Amino acid sequence: MSCPEKVIVVKVGGASLFSSGSEFSELRQYVRSLQQLPNTLSLLIVGGGETVESMRILHRYHPELDPKQMHWRCVRLLESTSDAAAELLQLQRLNTTPFGLDQIANKLSQGCYLVDVGSFYHRDSLDWIPSPLVPAETWDTTSDTLAWLLAFRVQAHELQWIKKPDCSEIDSVEQATSLGVLDTQLLLLLQNQPSDWKLQLNLVYHSAGWKKKEIQWFTKA
Repeated sequence: MSCPEKVIVVKVGGASLFSSGSEFSELRQYVRSLQQLPNTLSLLIVGGGETVESMRILHRYHPELDPKQMHWRCVRLLESTSDAAAELLQLQRLNTTPFGLDQIANKLSQGCYLVDVGSFYHRDSLDWIPSPLVPAETWDTTSDTLAWLLAFRVQAHELQWIKKPDCSEIDSVEQATSLGVLDTQLLLLLQNQPSDWKLQLNLVYHSAGWKKKEIQWFTKA
């Protein structure tokens, strides 16, 4: 098989995954549209939704819990949401290593696959990440940032964040983080993104129909 002409990383937000009825049917339909893109490889990761939010509440009630340990507990929880999403969306789930991802990206020319976060972000195998790009092991780092990290690993051409709220007035990552739509760790990593890697950033939102909007890193002065 030849290499894909385009690689897209898609983060499915927890609010989108933890939906039902017609709303979830629309998510499934969007994923099918990704599967049908010619010569395009789409790699999905999913957020934790209420599953991870429950851990945030637990930490708020018990602040003596170690923040770094809580971070990695939440990362492990993403394996469960990924497993459930694979069944719900009828997608093959890729559980590999950072170097295995490289081989997959070179072998698969088209299709849509779920990637386990542990395939590229694990506390015992962070040495592949350049030090300026290692995310903080805190609540500031969510699956928004981990999607960017996956995009960096496979040198994707496009990164999509699927969000439930209306994002029509958002023009930049800076603005999205200030509104709580994207996590704050993203801005720090984007400032250190290699200049020779061109990544298109898109918010896909479905507050009223499905729409996609390209955003920049920072709000223009």
